[in-house]
Amino acid sequence: MRKATCNFCAALAIRLAALAFGAALIFGMAACGGGDEQLFIIPDKESQSQAASGAYAKIGSKTINGVEYDLVTFGLWPQTIKAANVTVNDSESKAAGAFTYCKGSDGQWYVKIKERACPPVCKYSDGTTAQESSADSWKWFKVEPIKWRVLTTNYNGTGKKLLFAESVLANSVYYDYQSVNRTVGGKTIHPNNYEHSRVRAFLNGLSYQRKASADGQQAACDDFLGKGFLQTAFTAEELAIIADTSVDNGKRSTFPNANAKQWNNGENPYASDTPTTDKVFLLSLQEATTGAYGFDEDYLAAGVGNARIRAATDYARASGANQNGTEGLGGWWWQRSPLYDYDYSARYADSDGESFYSAIVSEVNDGIGYGDIVPALCVGN
Repeated sequence: MRKATCNFCAALAIRLAALAFGAALIFGMAACGGGDEQLFIIPDKESQSQAASGAYAKIGSKTINGVEYDLVTFGLWPQTIKAANVTVNDSESKAAGAFTYCKGSDGQWYVKIKERACPPVCKYSDGTTAQESSADSWKWFKVEPIKWRVLTTNYNGTGKKLLFAESVLANSVYYDYQSVNRTVGGKTIHPNNYEHSRVRAFLNGLSYQRKASADGQQAACDDFLGKGFLQTAFTAEELAIIADTSVDNGKRSTFPNANAKQWNNGENPYASDTPTTDKVFLLSLQEATTGAYGFDEDYLAAGVGNARIRAATDYARASGANQNGTEGLGGWWWQRSPLYDYDYSARYADSDGESFYSAIVSEVNDGIGYGDIVPALCVGN
């Protein structure tokens, strides 16, 4: 079950608050980690490029356990809070998927969102304090190239490069409700089913089926249809080089790479034999413990320097990402792998890099749904 890395309001009444959530979970709601005051952990500054283009470009490399992994920029996403000396002209704007970009006096594009931070106090990279939703405070965030690490140049033998974001970029519950099954194509769909999850719909700009109660009506949710992360972060030219990837959701993918039978004799009744075909996806537990990708094969490995650690950007912090207050640590981020013994829980990598625990799919803190999102995708060589 969920490890206590944040101060939770775990009562059922608060969990039920997730039932009312709409698309703002991704683009405008926030949650924070533990500690009396959390200092924002700034991602590598080389990712804070001033370039206006999201075109694919190599920017350097990172050596992990003696192996060099390329670092690239690709796509655009709001990340750093606007500098105090920059003004934004909201009359000079353009649409980009779910966002409206407005031009700053520095020539850069910005996105404005309502802060929804929850206590304890959170700080941005400029030292200012993120505000709770009750403050009705809005902030501008600069649209910048997304920095990725190339985990392999031959993902699953396809000859494609697997890119994994270097920072937490957004937040979301995995799925809206924790205790209600759905029926799709005559099959029972559990809350921790990745194919029909909210988070997959957000990443790829899809519709998904949602049902709030056992006797409620099941209906399509189109909140992200055609305006998910994929359509927002990439131009048509950039989309053309992102591969359609067959994503394994089988039981093997839900266990550590070093041991296919680590728990429950390798059985997972909530895994799916059907792979999904995605442009953008979450890593599985198996992938997050694959040594060839630069990750520690020990799922319990943790601590500053762990290759699974991902720090939240300013925008992610404002819009919902959790973040550990200890220097060098990050936020906990969803994996696509369902837990094997509960149909309402999915795996995540913790703020210290440990890849073992699970969280309720509709995880909430003070009524705000959350769970960090670190996207992965494949491009051609």
